[in-house]
Parts: sequence; structure tokens; C-alpha cells
Amino acid sequence: MTGTEPSRFLRLVLRADAFTTSTPGTITLIVALLTLVFTDTAAGFGAAAVLFAAWVAVGWTGRRHQRPGGRNRG
Repeated sequence: MTGTEPSRFLRLVLRADAFTTSTPGTITLIVALLTLVFTDTAAGFGAAAVLFAAWVAVGWTGRRHQRPGGRNRG
């Protein structure tokens, strides 16, 4: 990075990534996904797909902004 302050949105995404990579965060997301899928409705499947896509996007962004030493950039 150029040393500039990350945007407010990026900081929010990185905080979400920190939560989702923790054990409680991962368990919470898995339970939420399973709950949505087992509603057995189209809305449940759609919401689960959107939640999973957001989880992947947040994880990808967090991985991209991770420093080699394990700390987040910014």
C-alpha cells in the first residue's frame, strides 16, 4: 500500500474478515447458512447464497490486504 489511510468501508470489511476468520465467527456463519438452507424455501436458498458470497468476498479482501507478518495493512 502507499501508506494512506484505508477507507471507512475497507476498515469495516477488514473487521468483518477478522470476525469471520475467528472460531466463533465461523461457527456463527455456518449455523446461519445451515438454518437458511434448511428453511427449504427459495428465499432461504437465495439468502444463503448471498451470505456465502459475502463471506467469500470479505475473506478474499482480507487475504489481499494481509501483511506478510500476519497483521492487516493500514
